[in-house]
Amino acid sequence: MKVSLWFYLGALFVYFLSFISGFSIGLYVLFGAILLLFFGLAISFKLLKKEKNVLILIGISIIICVVSYIVWYLLVHNIDDYYIFYPFIFFV
Repeated sequence: MKVSLWFYLGALFVYFLSFISGFSIGLYVLFGAILLLFFGLAISFKLLKKEKNVLILIGISIIICVVSYIVWYLLVHNIDDYYIFYPFIFFV
């Protein structure tokens, strides 16, 4: 399987774990899901390749981490948990 697919599956798994632990640390675990999703997108768009310079890869990784944190912060502070975990309302 492609590497980016593993990142997407990992993001889905961490998103599910975030829902399961939603009453205590779920919103903090959600950051991991967003981070994995953005790394998967970066690999899919070939931003992270082995042929690039190490400093460029580190810079892109830091940018991905910062953007993930900004998205997580806006998501947690502006959107209700009901809408963050909306796909799971059908199982409750």
